[in-house]
Amino acid sequence: MNTPFFAGVVEGFYGRPWSTAQRHRLFGWMQQWGLSTYFYTPKDDLKHRTRWRLRYTAKEAAGLGSLIGDARRHGVDFIYGIGPGLDVEHSSPRDVRVLQRKAEQILDLGGRHFALLFDDIAPKLSAADTAKFSSIAAAQAWFTNQFYEWLKQRVPGARLFFCPTPYCGRMCEPSVRESTYLRDLGALLDPGIDVFWTGPEIISETISVASIRELSRLLRRPPVIWDNLHANDYDLRRIYLGPYAGRADALKSVTRGVVTNPNCEFELNFIPLHTLAHFAHAKTYSPAAAWTQAIAAWTPEFATPAPTRINETDVRLLSDSFHLPYATGPLSRRWRADFHTLLTTPPAQWGSTETRFRAHGQALQRLFDQLTALTHRDLLYSLYRHLWELKEEVILLHRYLDWLKTNPAPDAACFSAEHRAGTYRGGLVAELQRQVPMRRDGGFGRPT
Repeated sequence: MNTPFFAGVVEGFYGRPWSTAQRHRLFGWMQQWGLSTYFYTPKDDLKHRTRWRLRYTAKEAAGLGSLIGDARRHGVDFIYGIGPGLDVEHSSPRDVRVLQRKAEQILDLGGRHFALLFDDIAPKLSAADTAKFSSIAAAQAWFTNQFYEWLKQRVPGARLFFCPTPYCGRMCEPSVRESTYLRDLGALLDPGIDVFWTGPEIISETISVASIRELSRLLRRPPVIWDNLHANDYDLRRIYLGPYAGRADALKSVTRGVVTNPNCEFELNFIPLHTLAHFAHAKTYSPAAAWTQAIAAWTPEFATPAPTRINETDVRLLSDSFHLPYATGPLSRRWRADFHTLLTTPPAQWGSTETRFRAHGQALQRLFDQLTALTHRDLLYSLYRHLWELKEEVILLHRYLDWLKTNPAPDAACFSAEHRAGTYRGGLVAELQRQVPMRRDGGFGRPT
């Protein structure tokens, strides 16, 4: 099946789904930037996953129909996702009919395209399925093929997408090349069905062309990249405001498309989506250039009452501070390196390094104060707790440097009234984390 490369958005995270108003705004962004495809797959819409067999109420259906219609008006393909994997019995004629009945409601609302997702589930079969199928891949392929045949009869030209249970390289045992699941899936799944893949990891720093070619041979089709680069549902203490990066231009020639599953906080996805659109349409993609253009385009949303003014330099500092999962921005890297120098050098030799370090910290404090005046309050509140934590850390670091300059005794300690044990870096999770030493390579060592 030859289809043109596409790019878009998958609302596929865990947590509070986006609101109808936010999705309407999303479609406006997508139309403006040339992102063509939206996947409705919020994990915590109960009727998408946990209670997938239930149809929507009249009120819920009206809202969903409005959303489908708005996507169409903006030239966006709306794909409705169902995640039956928690409790589906693949061999059950009843579950096949229930799925069709659920899809009928979406078709009646104007939907055409679907996705079946079998991610994040226990890879096991019921007794009835075990008696009928040789493997979980065979069971999932049969169930999905049954639905696809029914869908094609109802809507000629409809597309169906499939998310496998091992959906990244690390999940494949013993390797992608030797995965019997992927091999069975490629052989048994109808060739017209697209398959999602997140890369070597759930959150992949890079996705190589060679790895996708190897996967495509097993699947007997190019995959669609479900990209979790900007996803933050696995660590809600972090947000990602950096550019789409770590993917070569040639990736577009070996995949059917790329969709990003971004920050849970809708308002924070301007740069991730803007730069993905640049990647999708550029002949030669530069993350740095796309980042600069996205910052310029986003800055008008940071309007404040006079005399406060937020400019592109301020927005760059913000994006630099909350950048990507595997990388801080260039300004933050220098700031962190300066702090390391100050910690390993006698205060008498700090000189311009201290001046630069403190200037950066003061800029972050000013940025917090400036952003509290934002007219766009939803944007502010999406940022607030992250900015507050960073601002508090700056205050502590500056006080800590002041203390080091007093030449304290080896057994002395620096105290701050605002950063007391139990209230700062406190709570059960933080207490547990301090007891399990994590190495720089991501492994966990023996207790010390």
